[in-house]
Amino acid sequence: MAKICIDAGHGGKDPGACGYGRQEKADVLSVALKVGGLLAAKGHSIYYTRTNDIYESPYQKAAEANSVNADFFASFHRNSFIQADSNGYETCVYSDTGKAKACADKANAEMAALGFRNRGTKIRTDLTVLNSTRMEAALFEIGFITNQNDNSIFASKFDAICVGLANAILAAVGGGTVTGGGTPEKIPTVPSIDGKKELGHVDCIYQAFAERWWPPVENRADWAGKGDNTPITYLGICVSKGSIRGRVYTQKNGWLPYLTFTSSYNINDLVNGVLGDGSPILAVELYYYTPDGYLYKEVHYCVSVSGNNAFYAKQIDNKKGAGYDGYAGDKRNFIDKFQAWIE
Repeated sequence: MAKICIDAGHGGKDPGACGYGRQEKADVLSVALKVGGLLAAKGHSIYYTRTNDIYESPYQKAAEANSVNADFFASFHRNSFIQADSNGYETCVYSDTGKAKACADKANAEMAALGFRNRGTKIRTDLTVLNSTRMEAALFEIGFITNQNDNSIFASKFDAICVGLANAILAAVGGGTVTGGGTPEKIPTVPSIDGKKELGHVDCIYQAFAERWWPPVENRADWAGKGDNTPITYLGICVSKGSIRGRVYTQKNGWLPYLTFTSSYNINDLVNGVLGDGSPILAVELYYYTPDGYLYKEVHYCVSVSGNNAFYAKQIDNKKGAGYDGYAGDKRNFIDKFQAWIE
């Protein structure tokens, strides 16, 4: 049997799309729980990204699916208008091949049979839950929440929608078909994440050496370094909770080995106490590790490089795609300002 990650999109502070008194986060949670119950009744192991109204970023959800080695990732969403009369169902995939294609083809047919206009399969390489999951994945857009007829289908044929989407997932992972039954109370066989606690505020403290050590900076109170096109050659960083892993790309040696810091760094240890080798730093890569039992947080960071007074776009952890490079800097010009915080 398969291990399936079931993701109800949005949640908590993020309601998703809204229309006709409905919120996407609530609609898709109901679908996710029902579909998960149907699949669990067939003997599959289910991992939920959420089973109530909490928020985690798409990248965090993908990371959780990767961490439990899921065989398939299914994300549930509702669409919102592109044009005033936009309507219908569509499946989004990273590549229209293999398990994802089998799932999408089945889902499209099932939803069309229930009365949704079939918008077909969309290739979306920009979506984090599709481009950052190591397993094959599909994202279901269950009609337009901004279209009254789609909402009518969603409400009146809810159970049939859930059965159809469960069978679409089964088309990808195997295990026959379902016709009904299955309740969320019977699962999860793999724990859901919403038993975790909120970690609360986390401070990020960092300090830069640029001709000399400049004072430590906390979060976004300021930036570290001298600026003025003076290269940062060493960087110290730590956090008040959890730990942070980092490495830097230097002019002398390229990428240096990763180092991990908890509540302190050591500017007197230029080998293991801080990041750098004494030559100009051209890029920085960071990743925040949340303590066990708490909802995930991430490190956000940005840099300014020589000849550019403005900060480059921020990076989040080591994520790639959708505008993120996996590191801050360009590996050509040295960094003269650095800033980081935890969210």
